[in-house]
Amino acid sequence: MNGEVRDAATVIVAREAAGGLAVLMVRRGAGAAFLPDRYVFPGGAVDPIDHALARTHLVGSPGAVEPAYVMTAARETFEEVGLLFSHRPVAGAAAAQARRALLAGERTFGALLDELDVKIDARLLRYFSRWITPKAEIAKRRFDARFFVARCPADQIAEADAVEVHDGRWFRPAAALAAYERGEIGLIFPTIKHLERIAPFRGVDDLMEFAETKSIAAVMPNVSADAVFSFPDGLEDAW
Repeated sequence: MNGEVRDAATVIVAREAAGGLAVLMVRRGAGAAFLPDRYVFPGGAVDPIDHALARTHLVGSPGAVEPAYVMTAARETFEEVGLLFSHRPVAGAAAAQARRALLAGERTFGALLDELDVKIDARLLRYFSRWITPKAEIAKRRFDARFFVARCPADQIAEADAVEVHDGRWFRPAAALAAYERGEIGLIFPTIKHLERIAPFRGVDDLMEFAETKSIAAVMPNVSADAVFSFPDGLEDAW
């Protein structure tokens, strides 16, 4: 499996908080095959159907990125935490019912979008970065992941699905990093670096504006023999 690299998408959902912004993180289950017990941003692998849905159920553009990644980001965020990046508001009860049907395998994501009469609005997500899992003995799974940033949809409440992910929590980036340093939560190198990158922003508007203009360079971290991760030369401040 080390040689196979799967496409994936991840969303850093942000909202205003006292003194700055907070981001949504979820804890992967202890029995998960990939990153057990680590706190991560919502996301997952691209499904083949995401390419078709991007052609029929997506409006707007998130920037210079393949539309299927946007659909994956939206689908996974809805599955894992119940936030829907739709082109118009959806009543909370209707969204919650649709999510239950999705998680139970009674509806596909495309079918529930049709039932709710909405499309995914790509303009709500801004392409932020691209990270590739390095080839190493510790990498049970490898991903070529596109990261997006997004404002938490108004009047929606994030709730972890309690199956794939647990303990959905809003963290100030600096607070998450401090909790990691104290050994209270588990994080991985890309998550740490994204938290460090967004920690200085005072609000969601500033973060979204930055994402619209920032350059993006693919990052595949170096891994030492003792499993210490680091940036490739020249990329630490240029990704």
